[in-house]
Amino acid sequence: MTDKQPTQDDVFSRHHILPEIGRTGQAFLLRAHVAIVGVGAVGSRTAEILARAGIGRITLIDSDVVEYSNLQRQTLYTWDDARLGNPKAEAARRHLNRIMPTCQVYPHSVRLDETNIDEILPGAHIVADGTDNIETRYLVNDWCVRNRIPWVYAGAVGTKSSVYPVLNGYPCLRCLFPVQPDRADLPTADDSGVIAAATAVSAARLSSLVMRIIINDLPEPVLETWDVWNGTVSSVHALKIAESRCEVCGRANE
Repeated sequence: MTDKQPTQDDVFSRHHILPEIGRTGQAFLLRAHVAIVGVGAVGSRTAEILARAGIGRITLIDSDVVEYSNLQRQTLYTWDDARLGNPKAEAARRHLNRIMPTCQVYPHSVRLDETNIDEILPGAHIVADGTDNIETRYLVNDWCVRNRIPWVYAGAVGTKSSVYPVLNGYPCLRCLFPVQPDRADLPTADDSGVIAAATAVSAARLSSLVMRIIINDLPEPVLETWDVWNGTVSSVHALKIAESRCEVCGRANE
């Protein structure tokens, strides 16, 4: 045991020697502010990855409490969190502070909606989607497009996971899916189940895309989908499936 305070070299040495990040990229990560909407299976794992990666500030938004059924895949939470019914955002903050005390974590135990989005999301450099609520996902898309804030879509259900980055000039979520689906028509973990590995893949890819955007190594607008059970991967360039015009981002595709 030592009282010596660790340096950045002690903590982030593996990033410093990684060509994709290096010291310059790490400096960007340390100054970044990421908002994570939904800290369930995908969002909580994303929060842990990003905190360990050195993200300086993380805002967490989730109105749910930890339940025993979450523990099969939501690796940041504990049995005691479920026993006590701890709010996810607060429980995540507490665990993240123990993992990486240099990361400033701001929990919001509320559901993001039109009444509070303009109070919670401003100040974030990028938004990570960890929600399983389609209305919230479209709300995030519209707000981020309107405010020119990049965001990354991620989802997992059953054995499949998917991600898609939305940057300025890229087709947004409404370009790809103009008609917001009815919640009852979409499969969810509650009715279809979900394997933890699928949520882990979503979180890993979501985190890497967020980090790339922060250090200005911009990814292509590609919608990626994995089936972790069958070992299949598919991807499609968004320009191939985007609608000709979008009422939200105003993008007109040739």
